[in-house]
Amino acid sequence: MTSLEQLQKDFVEMLSQDSTRFEAHIAAQSGLAPSQRAEIYQNAYRIRLTKVLEQDHEMLGLYLGDDLFEEMVNGYLATYPSCAPSLREFGDRLPHFLSSHDPFKEHGILQEIALFERLLLRAFDAADSDILQFIQLQKIPQASWPNIQFQLHASVQLLTCQYSAVESWQALKSEQPPPSPEIPSERHWIIEREQDKRTGFYALSRCHYECLKSIQSGLPFGFVCETAAHHTESEEQGMMQVMELLQKGIELGWFQSDINLLQA
Repeated sequence: MTSLEQLQKDFVEMLSQDSTRFEAHIAAQSGLAPSQRAEIYQNAYRIRLTKVLEQDHEMLGLYLGDDLFEEMVNGYLATYPSCAPSLREFGDRLPHFLSSHDPFKEHGILQEIALFERLLLRAFDAADSDILQFIQLQKIPQASWPNIQFQLHASVQLLTCQYSAVESWQALKSEQPPPSPEIPSERHWIIEREQDKRTGFYALSRCHYECLKSIQSGLPFGFVCETAAHHTESEEQGMMQVMELLQKGIELGWFQSDINLLQA
């Protein structure tokens, strides 16, 4: 390892692991001791990472309150020091942290709010691509429809919640008190980037959610319809549900323009 590489390594370890090795590289000057000058960098670094979590998880911070949010940040920084070149990725493991560390793991809604906010970021950052248009489907022979393989837009994220995470996020965003975290049954959501570049999210029925999961898995249209039939009373109703989903998804830009026609 070159002297420059060692210097960089020691500096990063000072910031992320409170190592004292870098102090040997700090030239002695009157006033502050090397340890005090190093501490200035460490504090600035922690403040910057804290600001990232505050910005990326604003509603989670409101839900927790100042004291618990600070406890969460301190625990997360100690458990998962920043190791990615982009600060955008720094909070990616926050949902896992909340689901596996006291006192946060006792409240499942916290992990879900954090995950929802991560998916909003992921949807916003996704690559651009052309969206599917109705005219493309009109050119496909009816006999070939069972073999159409649709693709979700890169910004589309799917989420299932066991708690009122999204509803609580919405309430806090509107400066309203959040509802009870308990809900009678799980809820399904789609998160995506709108055509005006804003992120949006919509509640999904169980049928539509499972159909989108099937499309995400690469299943062709015929199998997607079979998936829908399992959640309706007949194949005909299943087909109608899929067509309703396609119409809504095309209008809102949920599908990429690239579609494959699998060989029968």
